[in-house]
Amino acid sequence: MDQEILSLGKNARHLGIELNDTQLTQFDVYKNELLQWNAKTNLISENSSQEIITRHFLDSLTALQFIKKPHARIIDVGCGAGFPGLPLKIALPALELYLLETNRKKVSFLKHIIRLLNLSHTVVLHDRVENIIKTDSWKEKFDILISRAAFKLSELLPQGEFFLAPGGELIALKGPNVDEELAQCSPTINQYKISQFIQHDINVPFLEAQRKIIIGKK
Repeated sequence: MDQEILSLGKNARHLGIELNDTQLTQFDVYKNELLQWNAKTNLISENSSQEIITRHFLDSLTALQFIKKPHARIIDVGCGAGFPGLPLKIALPALELYLLETNRKKVSFLKHIIRLLNLSHTVVLHDRVENIIKTDSWKEKFDILISRAAFKLSELLPQGEFFLAPGGELIALKGPNVDEELAQCSPTINQYKISQFIQHDINVPFLEAQRKIIIGKK
């Protein structure tokens, strides 16, 4: 196992996460497949491909502490190459994960990596959010809706109202500057059923910039 993956295990402990050898091997396979596919198709930016461990794996894992039910049913909207959903699933295998992505090449990669890592209860939905919310098939079916930088907070509100069961939570992984986005979700503007927004600062030495995780409740 290479040094990068060993450092993943060490830094995950800073987040209170203990990854066993099987999980570290899964992350290793994920990283290598991501690099191979990225050479042919644009799954992640060239800059972030040099820092997959920190900018994608560990950044995704910062949300794990906010998932209270190990068997939670989660939908990751606009997950791209699987972030944050797949790292969370590897770290907490009991999760029931649904990955919603519109890009065909990214969907092909997601299906490939799920098979390769032999992940159970992991489903790829190849569709647009606006199409899915026109039908009732997925209405109020999820405990958690999670998203990492794919949508503004105000765009996540109608999605949260649709996908989340009563009492469910919206978890948004954001950069440090979220005041404007939060202002757009104030009770006077926000007509959706998502409220009680709480900001959590994520300050860990291995992430170069401060992160915030915003949690809203339905």
